[in-house]
Amino acid sequence: MIQDLKRLLTFVVERFWRISGRSLRPTTAGRLILVLAIAVGFAAMNTGNNLLFFGWGLVLSSIIISGILSESTLRAATAIPLPPDEARAGSPCTLPASLENHSSVPAFGVAVSFMLGTTTAQTARTGSTFELRLAPGARRTCRVPWTPTHRGLHHLHSLRVATAAPFGFFSKERIVAGNDLPPGLRSMLVLPERVDTRALGRALWARLGETPAGQAGPGEELFSLRPFRDGDDTRRVAWKRAAKSGRLVVREFEATRAREILVGVRLGDDATDDDAEDAIATAASLVEDLLQDGHAVGIQGRGLLVSPGRSQRQRLACLSALASWVPGSTLDDDHVINGGAAIIVVAAGTVDTHDADILVPPIARPRRRA
Repeated sequence: MIQDLKRLLTFVVERFWRISGRSLRPTTAGRLILVLAIAVGFAAMNTGNNLLFFGWGLVLSSIIISGILSESTLRAATAIPLPPDEARAGSPCTLPASLENHSSVPAFGVAVSFMLGTTTAQTARTGSTFELRLAPGARRTCRVPWTPTHRGLHHLHSLRVATAAPFGFFSKERIVAGNDLPPGLRSMLVLPERVDTRALGRALWARLGETPAGQAGPGEELFSLRPFRDGDDTRRVAWKRAAKSGRLVVREFEATRAREILVGVRLGDDATDDDAEDAIATAASLVEDLLQDGHAVGIQGRGLLVSPGRSQRQRLACLSALASWVPGSTLDDDHVINGGAAIIVVAAGTVDTHDADILVPPIARPRRRA
């Protein structure tokens, strides 16, 4: 009978907090005050001492006042997530949020945090940002610290505004479900982890070199002869041709440019999830380094293809595609590069690399707990 009443009471309390959108957790000071309330109340009931009853009333009233004032703070403070900055797996970042006090009373000790998760990883809580005092009508942009452990699309399960004011007995939270937020703020894409591929990029640059650009410009190979113009360097005059034709002509050289590169990812049958993530992180870091060196870079994998390009948006296009890629989803896509090169990152086992110009082993990421 007692167990049934306990389960019923637990269900009613949980149901109440779920409907109210609140979460309540006693702090260390709160546990002490609850023990003190029980002890003083037991002593007052058994002794009938008025002084003990008075002390018991003070303890209970402080708990009630704490609940009223903390609820006042939670009702006053409202947080809304803002469009996030770029986030990389394994690297600390911050998630912006707008914190506003829309009431006529100040809010004290307000903390903001998020609950985020992917479809494959468990939901994890971010760090929290803290505002000691938020004046009536004030609005501030706060940044919530977070270190993502997985690449890919992260969904915002809930936004939490918490306070332990005024006495620090309880930490009370107001929970806003992710579905109640604007659609554009319910998810964010975490890019693959950055690994150190600078030495590998320099070695690849030495092997790849440059290709003719098919136009005049700085270079070493003769491109064409053209009539002399004012301001031309006389050292470039083709004197023998000028002597034959009687007209001054200058030599133009063919410009060179960095080659087009396709960075591919191949996974063997024995590849584990860690092997796949190492290969993806290596490919993403190589794309960044090669784009910075001036190459036209694309990526390729099973069900993944981004054509080579040099635009400012190419880096984000490649990293975003790698971030949301599910290895082995479909068959390979074919892409032919004229005068380009294919760099294949091979992980765990023997795979078909007949189309590869250069094979690269993946660089292991630091292993960390999720």
